[in-house]
Amino acid sequence: MLLATLGDLASAQVLAARLESAGIVVRLRGESLGPYRMTVGAMAATEVWVTESDLEEARELLDKSGLAEPADLPPSRAGRLPTPEALVLGALSLILVVLLVRLLLLP
Repeated sequence: MLLATLGDLASAQVLAARLESAGIVVRLRGESLGPYRMTVGAMAATEVWVTESDLEEARELLDKSGLAEPADLPPSRAGRLPTPEALVLGALSLILVVLLVRLLLLP
């Protein structure tokens, strides 16, 4: 179950360490954890997940930590406009694909 979404990896790791020290199994998810760490805008968000059986205890610890507000459900991405960073990455990807196709098709 999603416990919280934090704006940066460091805060998520601090919260995860607090939860793990209380015996709660924690999983972190987000772009900032991958090999190509994206830490700009919404891409910097890190989700903190716990098991359903540990959710109530984890929420109590989260309230005491003051790091974030608990989340009942993941935030909906439907109907949201893409961020400027996503638009730039999309445009760059398109340019690279066009250049690659031209390079391969022209003698």
